[in-house]
Amino acid sequence: MAKLIFTLNSAGKASDLYRMAQDQDFLNANKNFEETQYDIIDITTEEFNDVKKGIKIPISHNGSTVTFETVDYPALGPITGETSAALFETQTQLIKYIDTLLEVFDVYLRFNPNKPLATIITSYITYLKELDTLSLTPLNITLEQYAMEQGQNPVHLLEVL
Repeated sequence: MAKLIFTLNSAGKASDLYRMAQDQDFLNANKNFEETQYDIIDITTEEFNDVKKGIKIPISHNGSTVTFETVDYPALGPITGETSAALFETQTQLIKYIDTLLEVFDVYLRFNPNKPLATIITSYITYLKELDTLSLTPLNITLEQYAMEQGQNPVHLLEVL
């Protein structure tokens, strides 16, 4: 089972999601925290992939199940939620998002070079740096969903344990 990791004692509270992991083994191999300090809720692999793609957003949990909001792209624009014809209308928006990912990944790799996740992140960085961002815009799906459709294993920011 995949895992959503919420702040401790967050049942019934909205927006307390901390991280996510594809399964317990992945969590054990990559985490940088003590599990007892968090509420960890099992979800299906399908739900995990939907969160990774940005199709579902975990809203809250009740201790055993998670409430999700389903996102209907391209209904929302990037970051601000304004009405938009595309998630990333311009190359500049897409590059800004990729730069944010690269910054987070760089910090993770500096402090966790020997974790299994580091290998996945390194591969995804290579993929991101080789993307032809001009030809991708406008992009009407999340970058993570696009990467998955291209056979890549993207790393969602919530997976950076």
